[in-house]
Order: sequence, then structure tokens, then C-alpha cells
Amino acid sequence: METIGDYLKKTREERGLSIQQVAVKTRISPAYILALEENRLDQFPGEVFARGFVRVYGRCLGLDDPTTMTRFTQSAQSFFRERDEKKRSAVQSAEEEKVRKERRGRVLQIVIVVVLCLTVLTVYGINSRHFGGTEEADGPGLHPPSVPETAIPAEPHPELTEPAVNKPSLKEIEPARPGNALSPPAGPAAGPPKPTAAQKPPIVSTVKPEEKLPLIVNVPGKVPEPAAPVEGLVLVVEAVESSWVSARIDGGETKEVFLEPGEKVTWKAKDHFLISFGNAGGVKVQFNGKPLPPFGLKGAVVKDIKITRE
Repeated sequence: METIGDYLKKTREERGLSIQQVAVKTRISPAYILALEENRLDQFPGEVFARGFVRVYGRCLGLDDPTTMTRFTQSAQSFFRERDEKKRSAVQSAEEEKVRKERRGRVLQIVIVVVLCLTVLTVYGINSRHFGGTEEADGPGLHPPSVPETAIPAEPHPELTEPAVNKPSLKEIEPARPGNALSPPAGPAAGPPKPTAAQKPPIVSTVKPEEKLPLIVNVPGKVPEPAAPVEGLVLVVEAVESSWVSARIDGGETKEVFLEPGEKVTWKAKDHFLISFGNAGGVKVQFNGKPLPPFGLKGAVVKDIKITRE
């Protein structure tokens, strides 16, 4: 059966076109055109990428799309399916190995914790037996005999032994008379005596608690609310020229699409994108609503560009 590469090469030669002329018309790298004609399909990153190139190449040669794509499916689809299956198997094996390593690490941590606990319990048991045996060896005869509380005579309370003293009552104290020596000397009437410097009363603060300055001062004006963080990542790719685009989202499934001029695709992720372009200069890329600069020239193939929030 004639392969898709042989079919395209024969048609190109019948049309009298060179590989360079086809590359200029289709904006496909000459290396990919030559690889397609030689059936070196391993040079293409994915089936969608190769399918898009075959469609553009066929249109450049004036071929019918259904006929061209049928030939491609018959001769090349099995190759890409087998390769994709091998990739999925390799990824699955890597994930399983990662899970096994994590389990081994958790088991090792548990073993270490158990050994430490057993060591602590063993040391604690040895110390307990050692100190317990020492107390028993001392014996009761080495401790001083306890003295009963009743053998200590109680001291008399000082208030009970103090002799009674006859004190005059309030009624027996006579008030001072004018002629008595205890009365103050006569003099001009005056107000209460002024206190000396040593006798001045202490200054008491008259500031009331409610007169203190407030701890928080309200500044007039509306306080701006913090902007809500953007949830997830959004990538929009719009084709200016025909281009193949591949995206691996959060390290999971790889999505591929071939865009015609004016078409766009939107992908969402939580952590990162891994992007490849078949025509880096023929697409416009927006990340979270902001345009990104071109990742290469027109017709250039750029692979594995990691786009994250940082």
C-alpha cells in the first residue's frame, strides 16, 4: 500500500514544486516536509500535529481533504497509537514506582518511631527497677524516728500571759479647759494651718478614664478591600496562521489541537501548563487575561514551554 509520504511526494513532483516552495506556501518547516515524505513519523510530537501538516500540505498541492486524510489514517494512525500507548505505559510505570517509593518511606518512618518508643520504654523500665531496689535496700531502720506531736509542749500564747493593765475609759478623760496648760495659746482667729512642704498632700491626677485618647483612630475614607486571588490558571491560544498546539495540563493528560487562522482554544489548569507549538510565531497567547510575547518565529517549532503563575 502506498504510504501518505510517498503519495504527497509523488504529487509534489508532478506539480513541479520543490520542498522549499511548499515550505514558503504552507509555512511548514522544510525539515518536517522532508520527514513526512520519508515517512519518518517519529519526528512529529503527536498525531494531531502530523494530521494538521498533512491537511495543509494536501491543500497546497490541490488535493481533496477527505482523500488525503483517509490515506493518512490508513498508513500512519497505527504508528501514533502504538507510540501513545508506550508513552502511557511509561508514565503509568513511573507513577507506580513513585507510589511504591512513598510507601517504603512511610514504612521506614513507622519502623523508626517504633524502635525509638521501645528504646525509651526499655530505658525507663531499667531506671525504675534500679531506683526501686535502692529504696528497699535502705530499710526502715536508717530513717530517724518520728517524734509525736503530743510530746512537744505547747508555748503559752502571749496574749494570755500579758498582765492586765487598767486603762482609763473615754468617760474618765476630761476635756481641755481654757486655763489648762494643754490648751493652745490665744491668738487671732485664723483658718486651718497651712501644711508645710513635708506635709503637702500628694498630687492626685484628675484625668478621668474616659478622657484618655482612644487606642484606634478612624481615618475618614473608604479602606480598599484586598483583591480576591485568581483561582486557577487560564491559557488562551488564538491562531493567526495555521498551527499545531499541544498542552500538558498539571502533568496529566496531553491535549493536542490544530488551529486554523482565527480559531482559538482555551485551557484551564491549577498549577502549570507544558506547551508546544508547531508555528510559534503564528499564534497569540494570553495567560490569565494578559498577552504573552511570541515564543518563536513564524514556522518555528517550539516544545515543552512551562507556563506557571510565577
